This record gives sequence, C-alpha cells and structure tokens, in this order.
Amino acid sequence: MVGQRCLAFLFVAVAGQSSPAQSIAPQPDWPAGVQALLERFDSTATSATTLDAKSRAALFTDDALFLNAFGGRVEGRPAIDSVLARLYGAQTFEKAHIDRLDRKVRVIAPNLVLVDHVERLTGQRGPRSGREMPPRTTHITLLLRQQQPSDWRIVYYRAGDDRNLEQERKQRVTEDALENDWPNLTKYREANAQLPPPAKGENRVVFYGNSITEGWAQFFPAMFPGKPYIGRGISGQTTPQMLVRFRLDVVALKPKVVVILAGTNDIAGNTGPSTIEMIEDNLASMTEIAKANGIRVVLSSVLPVYDYAWRPGLEPAPKIIALNKWMKDYAARTGQVYLDYHTPMADARQGMRADLSNDGVHPTEAGYRVMAPLAEKAIEEALRR
Repeated sequence: MVGQRCLAFLFVAVAGQSSPAQSIAPQPDWPAGVQALLERFDSTATSATTLDAKSRAALFTDDALFLNAFGGRVEGRPAIDSVLARLYGAQTFEKAHIDRLDRKVRVIAPNLVLVDHVERLTGQRGPRSGREMPPRTTHITLLLRQQQPSDWRIVYYRAGDDRNLEQERKQRVTEDALENDWPNLTKYREANAQLPPPAKGENRVVFYGNSITEGWAQFFPAMFPGKPYIGRGISGQTTPQMLVRFRLDVVALKPKVVVILAGTNDIAGNTGPSTIEMIEDNLASMTEIAKANGIRVVLSSVLPVYDYAWRPGLEPAPKIIALNKWMKDYAARTGQVYLDYHTPMADARQGMRADLSNDGVHPTEAGYRVMAPLAEKAIEEALRR
C-alpha cells in the first residue's frame, strides 16, 4: 500500500488558521491578481472556510494536478474539490493552528508564478481517532497560471512535510522493485538464505501478505513469544505478485502452516484493475501450491476498509465482504481454516474501527492485539488437521 497515508494528512497547507500578522505583503513585481488568489487560498486554511464548493473549486484550473510526497495524485478541479470537501467535513482541523514560517513568490514567466511556503502545523487531529497529531513542518508548492488579466488559478499543487524524506526513499525503492523485480523476489532473499531448516517438532508458521503483515512482524516477539513465526509481508503487494513469490517466500521455508492475508490491494487497484474472481483464483492457486507441499493453510479475511486514502471513491466495503464470504466457503469446501478478522474489527459502516487504525486501512498495535489471539486460535486449529 504504497502511499498508505490518508489524504486528510496531505492537504496540510489548508489545515489550520494562520494569524493575520503572518500575512506576507505583495511585492511590486507580483502580477495583478496573484495576491488576490493567495488571499483566497489562505482563506481555505480553516475547517470553517467561508468559500462554498463552487468558489473553492474556482481556485484551480480545470486541468489542475495535486501531488503529495507519499505517492498520492489527484487530477482535475472536480476531484480536488471533492477531496477538500471531505477534508473540511471531517473537522480534523477545527483546533489546528498554522504558523507561517516563510513564503516566496517568483515570477517565472509572464503567465506563470511559482509560490513556495513553509508552515508549522499544530493541533491537527486524526480523521478517525480524533487524537491530536504531533506538530510538523509543512512545505507547499503552488504553480499559478494566468487565465485572464488579473485572473490567476492554481495549476499545480504539491504538499509535503518533514516525514517525506524516509517516505520518498521507500517510494523510490518500491518503484524500482516494480520496474525491475515486479514480485519483489529480492525482498527476503538474504533473510531466507540465512534461515535454518525447521528443527524437529518445530511448528513453523509463515505469515504471508502485504503491508499489514509486514507491519505486524515487528510485534511478533511480544505477541507470540517463543513461537517460530516468520513474517513475509511486502507493502503494496497484490495477490498476483504474492502468487509469483509463494514458492520462494513460503514453500522453501518449510512451514507447517501459512497464514495468508491478501486481497485489499487488489481491490484498491495497486497493480491495475482486478475483479473479485481474479483475487479468488490467485488465493486458490496459493492454497493448492501449499497443499501440494504439505503446508496447512489459514485463509484470513480481508480487513474492513471504508475507503482507500490513496485511491478514494472505490467503495471497497461491499467488495471486501463478498471476497470474505467466498474465502469462508472455499475454506470449508477444501478443508482449510478460515480466519475472521473482519467481524471484530469493523465499525457500523463496515470500515475499520477508529480505535484500531489511524488511516482506516492499517492496524495500529491495538489492532494487531485484536488479531493476534484470533490468528493463534486459527493456527492451532490448522495444526490439528
């Protein structure tokens, strides 16, 4: 789930309310109309903005592009306004405050102006948890294009903050892997080579999945003390990628049980459009490979998601429920174990409970603590078969 952060964390330039003393006066070389646009843009920096949807959308050109440093991309004025509407509706910035640290305005052509500003954001609350987030420095870049004399609009909008360097590094690694090693076979190659064969009587288990599994592995020693459990999750992966690396990252490790948690990134379209039937085929193929090699299979339900921040509007909740129903039926037909994470972790909207996730997709430690005993029980059941 590359770019696994919520958009509400990314449009931070329009988050709180800066004090009037921080306003930067227009300079003589600014074209007429630039200051007016910047004032209107700054007026959106509050959850209680007075701009209606039409006026807010009019800040942007019809072909405007929004980019964030976490891999998100929103194109077109209607889409950008839709994101802003959801952002303001969440009231996550009701008590937020912006300290304007710097703003530079550069005229780079008669009809193009580049705006860079740096701000300090404090008091923002998580859109689901409601907890106050740590303060952070925000860097916003705007490219303004002249439409008519004295009429300027935003054609390019990039938002980022001081979490960017590490996230951009991870993004580059991920993009390189997709171009040169699509299933990311090299991710665990060295770790697999160093892993000794299972000891006699060892109940080795491989947890196999995407970023949810990858993020969980750090808690294994505390949540499964003394257990020979191995994490083989890769962030952002879909079931076709997982199928390709199944022999290398599961079969070759000779586990007694594999716990498969996959499918949410397929629904999000991380590697292109995917139908529920395509996901089912890939899960069935992984199950058949495991069975052929004497490995018991635990098929985990996809965790509840109401919306994907990096690809909003897909309405994944009913698709996840349908896929989970197929998994439960398939497990019963083929003698596998079905592990239901979805029921105890879902809220009334069939999204992730706010107390278990900060972004509605990935569990926090509290979420993993709900999952751990359920996984342990499913593993014990699989070992008895």
